[in-house]
Amino acid sequence: MVGLLDSSFDNGTPFLIYTSDYIYGLIPVDPEGKRWREISFMFDEKELETREMAAELSFQFLMEEVEKGLSHYVEDLNVIKIKGFSETIKDRSGEEKIRVIIQELINNAGSYSSSLPIVKSQDDIQALKSKV
Repeated sequence: MVGLLDSSFDNGTPFLIYTSDYIYGLIPVDPEGKRWREISFMFDEKELETREMAAELSFQFLMEEVEKGLSHYVEDLNVIKIKGFSETIKDRSGEEKIRVIIQELINNAGSYSSSLPIVKSQDDIQALKSKV
């Protein structure tokens, strides 16, 4: 897990969130953003699950994680607003959609929650590594 976190920014900006129970992420596999590695690490079980998929599917999994997973941990998460933003980019390619939604959530995290647990830069990786 530590190695994945250390290299998570190598091909672009990943989507990494964390809760009291787990870390979830989508890490670009290639600089073009065509393929993404999904990671999930449960703290209690110390178990890492990974799989690789195309950008469009990764975007769908990102939205599902925000709507169904993260919303259980972040009380004030404005899922409706996030879904509304995702509608504005629905006609873009999978590569564009995932990059744009990640940048939106990082750059405007406060618009969606007062405490969105998202990694915003490489500097935030150390905090995640300490949880592993």
